[in-house]
Amino acid sequence: MRYPNANTRRYYERDLKALFSFAGVEHPGLLTESVVRAGESEQTVRNTLSRACTFLRWCVREGEADAVLVEALMSRDNPLRQIPRLYGKVQGMRPARWLSHLEAFEQLIGACRDGTDLGRRDEALVRLGLAGMRAAEIIHLRIGDLRLYDAEPRIEWIGKKRRSRVIVPGLSLLTTLDALIDRRQQVLRRPLEEHEPVVCCGKSGAGSDQLVPDRPIAQTVSVQQIVARRAQQAGLGHVAPHDLGRTAAGLLHSSVGPDGSHHFDLLDIQKVLGHSDPATTMRSYLDPLDTGVLSRAAQILD
Repeated sequence: MRYPNANTRRYYERDLKALFSFAGVEHPGLLTESVVRAGESEQTVRNTLSRACTFLRWCVREGEADAVLVEALMSRDNPLRQIPRLYGKVQGMRPARWLSHLEAFEQLIGACRDGTDLGRRDEALVRLGLAGMRAAEIIHLRIGDLRLYDAEPRIEWIGKKRRSRVIVPGLSLLTTLDALIDRRQQVLRRPLEEHEPVVCCGKSGAGSDQLVPDRPIAQTVSVQQIVARRAQQAGLGHVAPHDLGRTAAGLLHSSVGPDGSHHFDLLDIQKVLGHSDPATTMRSYLDPLDTGVLSRAAQILD
């Protein structure tokens, strides 16, 4: 399968079924430009158009559709492509969140510190998310990726789109990972091998091992469930894994000197989060609150 992720396959299947139902046809060769319907929101229009084009390009390669239709849909003159992109879950049921330092490092992490093995696991997971790692990267992180005892400790791994990534862990993250690994070795009664996962959660596929071998399967959950559950326990409401990355960006962006100048610029934050395009960092991850730049500029330009 081109899309091994079950959610991605489900979204494509949903949109394509809606497209063919609206058109009243069963074969891609019978589709026309006018039947790519507009959704209920601007973001839905762009998503539907993108998935339809991806599907029709495959149909063209298989000889089941006309390349002219694909060219028309992908043309810059297509009015549907003029709809602006929306970022940061603007139209989502749960908008993007930026936690404060108190909410992230005291309330959320404090909720993980319950003295249990799962608490140690959850604290390590949350701290890695706040260091800029994506949920999938946390799941696939291996013991061999850790360089905790080098002269300059670091974590190196292959991230999204096969790009090499690295972070320098702070003292608290180092201590948390060290305690987690020690505990797992005590439970397993052997040293951990380089191919074994650092953080074990219940998501299917790589990294699906359990922290404690005799723990019931009901205790294994996904990264999203772990973060959401700990956020509820901390009284923060709903927090998603992506919100940890947004929080990291927001905290770096709001770190300013006495004169109001930022310690980290856009390219610095892009590097920490591992984005290929600074536009992604700016549109989706930086807190949209007023940073006072206009007031500071007035003092210089007056």
